[in-house]
Amino acid sequence: MNGVRWLVLIAFLGLVHNASRLMAAILGAPWSFFNYLVSFHAKSMTTEIAAQMAGVSAIAIFLTVLCALVWRGARTPNAIWASALVGAILGLLAAGVSTFADKSYGLWLFAFIPVLVGFAAVMVHSLEQPTTLGQAMAVSTLAVAMLGGILILCAIEGLVCLLMALPLAVPLAMAGGSLAYALRRKSAAHNQAIFLLLIGLAPFGSSLELTFPRPAELFTVTTSIDIPASPERVWRTVLQPAKLAPPSQILFRAGIAYPLASHIEGIGPTATRYCDFSTGKLVEPVLIWDEGHRLRFTVVSNPLPMQEWTPYAQIHPPHLEGFLASRQGEFLLEPLPNGGTRLFATTWYQHHMAPAGYWRRWSDYIIHKVHEMVLANIKKRALATPN
Repeated sequence: MNGVRWLVLIAFLGLVHNASRLMAAILGAPWSFFNYLVSFHAKSMTTEIAAQMAGVSAIAIFLTVLCALVWRGARTPNAIWASALVGAILGLLAAGVSTFADKSYGLWLFAFIPVLVGFAAVMVHSLEQPTTLGQAMAVSTLAVAMLGGILILCAIEGLVCLLMALPLAVPLAMAGGSLAYALRRKSAAHNQAIFLLLIGLAPFGSSLELTFPRPAELFTVTTSIDIPASPERVWRTVLQPAKLAPPSQILFRAGIAYPLASHIEGIGPTATRYCDFSTGKLVEPVLIWDEGHRLRFTVVSNPLPMQEWTPYAQIHPPHLEGFLASRQGEFLLEPLPNGGTRLFATTWYQHHMAPAGYWRRWSDYIIHKVHEMVLANIKKRALATPN
C-alpha cells in the first residue's frame, strides 16, 4: 500500500471516530473520547435531533465517497461550489464535535476552524487548475457562508449566533484561503490525501484545547442615568415592581433575551429580586441592602441568553447553557448637587467563549442595552411618582 493510501486510511479512521463521537453526543452520551463505546440513555427523538443526525450521516457518506475516490486515484470535483462544499464539510464536522461532543466554544472553534475551512476549499480548487487570488478569496468566503447555512439546516446553530460570529469567521477564512493560495505551487498542495487528513483530523483540535482549560474572567459592565428626582424617591422606585415595554432594538427582536418585569420579595438582606426575561427568570438573592444608597444581589439562576432563530420549532445549542452567566448585579444611587440622582446599574458576568475580547464586545453591548431599558423604566416611573 503506497503512502497516499496510508494517508487516506488515517483520514478515514479519523472521520469514523469523530462522526461516531458526534452522533453519540447528539443522542446524549456523556463526554468521553470514546463516548460511542459507553452505554448511555439516548434522548427521545425530536425534529432537532433528527436534523442533526441527518447532517452527520450526510457528512459521513460524503466524506466516505471522497476517501474512495482518492483511494482509487480518481480526481475530486474542483468547481468553485464543490471546493467550497469540501471546506464547509470540514468545518461542519469539526464544529459539531467541538460544540456537541467537547462542549467547547474556544479558539479552535472560532479562530482555527474558519482558517481551515478557507484553506481546504482553496486547496481543493487549486488541485487541477490555476487559481487567482480573487478566486481564492471567493472560494474561501463561499465555503464559510455554506458552512453557516448547513449549520442552520442541520439544527446545530441558529442565525443570530452565526451573524455575531460572521465578522470574525469571514476574515479568518479568507486568511486560510490566502495561505492555500501562497502554497498552491508546492507539491504537497496537489496531494488529495492532504485535505482528507485535514477533514478527518481537524475535530481533534477541540479535544486538545480541552486539555489546557482557561479560567473564565469576570467582566464588569456599568451603565448610568441621571434622574431629576431625589435619591429617596428613586430608591422607592427601584424597590417597586416594574413592567417593561417590549424593546425596539433589532438584536432583542431577533431573539436576544430582554427583561419583561421585575419585583422584590422581602425586605433587607434576606430579600430576593426576581426578573422575568423573554427566555426565563433571573433569580437574585440580596447581598447588600444599604437603604437609599446601594442594592447588590448575587445570581442563583440565569435565563437563557437568547432564543435562536431557526426554521425548526426550536433548537438548543450547548452554548445556551452556562456559557454566558450573570454572577452579581447592583443598583447604586449617587446624589447630585441639583437635588437629582445618578443611578448606576452594574452587572458582573462571565462567559466561556474565545477569543474572549471579541465576544466581550458583543456581551458588553447587549448588557448595556439591557441596563438602558431598566434604567429608563426606573426614570419614567420615578418621575411619574408624586412626592
